[in-house]
Amino acid sequence: MDVSPLSQALLHELIENRGELLQKQAGFDPVALSEAIKILEDEGYPLNRVGAGYRLAPGTPTPQALKQLLDGSFGQPYSYQGRLDSTQDAVRRLALEETPEGAVVLAERQEQGRGRRGRAWASRPGQSLTFSVLLRPRLHSSRLSLLSLAAGLAVVEACALGGLKWPNDLLAPDGRKLAGVLLEAQFAGEHLSYAVLGIGLNIHRPVPEGAAALEEFGQVSRVEVLARILQGLEARYQQLYHDPEGVLRDYRAKSYTLGHRVRVMTSAGAIEGEALEVASDGSLVLKSGTQTHRISAGDVQMVGRFSV
Repeated sequence: MDVSPLSQALLHELIENRGELLQKQAGFDPVALSEAIKILEDEGYPLNRVGAGYRLAPGTPTPQALKQLLDGSFGQPYSYQGRLDSTQDAVRRLALEETPEGAVVLAERQEQGRGRRGRAWASRPGQSLTFSVLLRPRLHSSRLSLLSLAAGLAVVEACALGGLKWPNDLLAPDGRKLAGVLLEAQFAGEHLSYAVLGIGLNIHRPVPEGAAALEEFGQVSRVEVLARILQGLEARYQQLYHDPEGVLRDYRAKSYTLGHRVRVMTSAGAIEGEALEVASDGSLVLKSGTQTHRISAGDVQMVGRFSV
């Protein structure tokens, strides 16, 4: 649906006022105003009715609200959108325009959001954080998987809750999924041109069946969580260049996978056994019977500990 000029004007007013109350403006036709507000809501912008006006829901991650919380370069530039096909695709377009590393696109609603292995990822306006970050790593391709682990570590540290299922799913203490991370890389021959890191995090209810929300565990502001993730991600990303072992050490400490029996679905089939270690290249070391497997990609299911 196209956003009308009136809807655009109202959205600008809401964002510029940092979500403060928007009263009915003199000279606005009430019917036209009502239609314009409905368009914004259909586009995914989380609006609350307050008296005779509207405001963005508290904690909405507008550019102004986020800027006040950031002290690094990740999140600059930052684009806050209602409806998009995919934040991953939007950031890919930015990458081709020579946009600097750290650029972020966040959408309240994604029509074609995706997770790992081609799965769909549903975003819920006002209740989740679904965003993508542009990276231009100067890492050898053999260390690219460590970037995925570092991203998962930044998310769990920002949320201060739960643990990680290899490689980077954030699980609540009861095993329900809180967040997922998708890393897509673009190569020119053997040279890594850029990477797009997508993160989807459930903040408020309702959420997909079987999933958890941070809100279940206390008061949560979406923009504050976003700021913590971006700052933590930037720090962990820089650490990969001078202390990758430190990233691995801290990742292992947050792992819900290591030391437990798991079933891993790989391209060659399912392997079940005990998760022994995360190797220096980020792969999962699994002992199955008398054999030891080193898995670089696959879907992990916890056996016994959780039904996730």
